Amino acid sequence: MTLATETTELDVTLGPRGAQVRAGGGALRVLTQSCDGARVRVAVVPERALLLAGDDVVFRVHVGEGVQLHLQDIAGTIAHDMRGGQARWRFEVDIAADGCLLHEALPWVSAQGSCVERDLILDLAPSAAALLRETIVLGRHGEWPGQLVSRTRVARDGIPVLVEDLHAADLAPARVLDAVYAFGVESPPAPGATRLVTAGGEVIHRVLGDAAHHACAVLDQVWRQTLSEVPNTS
Repeated sequence: MTLATETTELDVTLGPRGAQVRAGGGALRVLTQSCDGARVRVAVVPERALLLAGDDVVFRVHVGEGVQLHLQDIAGTIAHDMRGGQARWRFEVDIAADGCLLHEALPWVSAQGSCVERDLILDLAPSAAALLRETIVLGRHGEWPGQLVSRTRVARDGIPVLVEDLHAADLAPARVLDAVYAFGVESPPAPGATRLVTAGGEVIHRVLGDAAHHACAVLDQVWRQTLSEVPNTS
């Protein structure tokens, strides 16, 4: 099957009068909620049902020097039954010097019959920071999980700090993976969560569980505490 690529671009840079937002294209709509100097809050809304067989969705984000971008999902993503087809989802982010991305994504659901390749590619300047929250749910209630390959590639100053490929089968018998990624941000340990620290000091918290509300409850406090460590987030 030939997949039709739809790319949404979001470029946030700092100008003489504060942050400037340029966005457009693809299967996602970007809505600017607020701009306060170098701090920007935007919401992302799908233009249609996502993901379906044949979709190839790319969301490409550039966070400029000295900008703090708070990216908010309005709706979670459901990979629907693809009836033998497949889809791709790619989230590409580069963050310039002293830039910061805050992204608390709503759950990603891999429904029965779906088949998706999912990529997170994050490129950080030496002084950049990123705080990300993601939740993967394998199958809706009463369903078997779909087929999912979730790849994560994170580099700082061009040097890889996290390279990982996860397959849905790797998580069995768990149905939910909740994670907080803290790159360049202090993040405390969390009782009940696995805490991984890379050679460069980047921190990943993870919880595996059978239900989203139970798994997510463990990391909710970690997210709030870590967010409070990021300057100018009030």
